[in-house]
Amino acid sequence: MGSCARGARALFLSLCTLSFVTSAAYAQDDKEKDKEKENAAASDTGLGLTPGTPVVATLPGGIGPSYGKKPASEQDYAFDFHGLITMPLRLGLNQREGFVTTEQKNLVLHAPPVVPDYRDSFAGTTVVPQPYAQLAFSYGNSIVTGTAIIKAWTATTAASFFDPTLQGGITDAFITFNLPNLAKNTYFAINVGAFSNRYGTMGEYDEGRYGTALIGRTNGVGENIVARLSLGNVVLAFEQGFQAQLDKPPIGLTTDGWNGFADPNTGTSLVMHEHLGITFRRQLTLGLHHMRAWSQDDRASQAFTPDGTITVLGADMRFSASHLGHVYVGASYTDATDARSVGRILSVMNTQGGPDLMRNYLGPNSGGTGELITLGAEYGVSLARLLLYPRDYDGKSRDILLSAFGIYSHVKSDDPAYNGDHKVKFGAEGTYTLASFFAASLRLDHVRPTSNVDGREFTIISPRLIFRTNWQSRNQVVLQYSRFVYGSNPVVRSGYPAVDDPMLSPDADMISLSGSMWW
Repeated sequence: MGSCARGARALFLSLCTLSFVTSAAYAQDDKEKDKEKENAAASDTGLGLTPGTPVVATLPGGIGPSYGKKPASEQDYAFDFHGLITMPLRLGLNQREGFVTTEQKNLVLHAPPVVPDYRDSFAGTTVVPQPYAQLAFSYGNSIVTGTAIIKAWTATTAASFFDPTLQGGITDAFITFNLPNLAKNTYFAINVGAFSNRYGTMGEYDEGRYGTALIGRTNGVGENIVARLSLGNVVLAFEQGFQAQLDKPPIGLTTDGWNGFADPNTGTSLVMHEHLGITFRRQLTLGLHHMRAWSQDDRASQAFTPDGTITVLGADMRFSASHLGHVYVGASYTDATDARSVGRILSVMNTQGGPDLMRNYLGPNSGGTGELITLGAEYGVSLARLLLYPRDYDGKSRDILLSAFGIYSHVKSDDPAYNGDHKVKFGAEGTYTLASFFAASLRLDHVRPTSNVDGREFTIISPRLIFRTNWQSRNQVVLQYSRFVYGSNPVVRSGYPAVDDPMLSPDADMISLSGSMWW
């Protein structure tokens, strides 16, 4: 066994001398991660992402940002400002179609790239970097903290036109109460205000490679209770929430860009959700989830639409061990009944309420009635941490990081064109950290967005060069090239709002330069 271990370590060290190797899955600062695991067991076992966590997928290279500082005591009132910024230049490359004049180039440039990568669609992969800025301001002590968050999905200086839907403004505003010493080995917290809850996030610290909450995401104002009990090596967890919307789109409102294409035919919508979990040795967490959104507003479709419901049942398993990596496996079942009237209170697979669930999964002729079964998994590991175990690895040397990920969905719908549809996407990423300031990665994705229409599948090959200021710095600059290989019948979106345009030819190549920083 000793000779095998020495041989494995020697093989790893030899791999680290190569100029490029595939890998992926860089986590947050290792010292911070280890320090967090030393905290009380009852306070660090979560079933979903904490409200206020950035709405982004894992950053290139597998980075999972961590930020924020909690006050140490009840008397220690403190102000905290933290956030994340990522701003990309991205260009799609294509060939001009039809007759080309002498004053025109054959090569055309598109920003954003004309490719089938949309967050609310199953085809979304997050390969194309998206602009995002989040600024979080909080003030309080160890008992109570108030938080306000500003988000934007664009930067006005770089925009060619003003799109209000991308300037979120104050998106979250809530108060968190941490109630200590209610009982021995317990943790109890209450969030009250406007915020999101996300469950089924596949990443260790974020929304995962696809930037998707596999089970669901709530969006509203209300309360969320988090309770945990530590029994030695076992932690029992319970979460509950109830939220509603502050308003509904008024009857007579003209759907347009300035109002986020709000649908006046949806009603006031509410959501309640409950979650149970058990964690063993702070490594293995099993969770059960129930979410139910509904509308019973007589103003929906001017009283002609039935009351709608969206019910989600989910189960997931999360295993995190420092040297064995992070594994997530989850499943969800969505049952929609007359969901046409349910607003944006609940997001299923990044869709916004019942109308968006119909557009992307159930079909326009479903009436909002149908079922969706989704399975997902993600795995990431550091070879240095694995092969050097049981010795500690501080992250300040060369490393090879690997990850694999995939999601499958099956649709049952009252719309014949969408009924029986199978959707699948999977990929792998590898990152080789050659030096404190430089890493190289390669990501491969394959997407089959529908089985009901032939030729819609595509493959993406994305090499990246990652520059930073230190081994574990909180900044990076990423130079990326992506090659899209399409099937015989690809389709992309155009227009405002964007809809499928079979006449538009998608870009085969994309280049991007993005800068990110978090604090």
